[in-house]
Amino acid sequence: MKSVLPLAVVLLSCVSAHARIGETLEECVARYGPVVERLPAKVKNSDPEACVFSKSGVTIIAEFKGGKAWRHTYRMIGLDGASTEKLLEAEAVDGAWSAPLTLNGQEFRSSSDGKRVAVTAYGKKLSDVGVLTVAQKSYAEANRESYEALLTTVSDEVQRRASAQPLKGL
Repeated sequence: MKSVLPLAVVLLSCVSAHARIGETLEECVARYGPVVERLPAKVKNSDPEACVFSKSGVTIIAEFKGGKAWRHTYRMIGLDGASTEKLLEAEAVDGAWSAPLTLNGQEFRSSSDGKRVAVTAYGKKLSDVGVLTVAQKSYAEANRESYEALLTTVSDEVQRRASAQPLKGL
């Protein structure tokens, strides 16, 4: 468990104070190293692929819109309050973040300019993986629209299944 703390120190020393939403893919590659995996974007308004980076035991997932990062997700073992503060400081453009609002074991914050949001989910133990997601507010709104659209299809599917007739002989 003691080996987790040096990992956090390494991460914090590797994340530059200039890492932030709005960087291009090339800037992310310069900061985090080569892309190790490409994933489909979560939000339809995003560029088609999200890029996964790995640096010093930390996984960074960047989702882009118009070639600029509009969501960063940091996954690391031993994510704690001090690590979160350092990462949020790196993501701050001008000013600070709100105090955390804790709901259901997650911390929610907004940037002082109101343009970015952050969600932190800590592991129960120091040896668990924690996740910090920082996104533009417009990403959060697009993500919400995606979920609302999905909810409408759930209702349609429930009605379709309710009217389905059982197969004969089963």
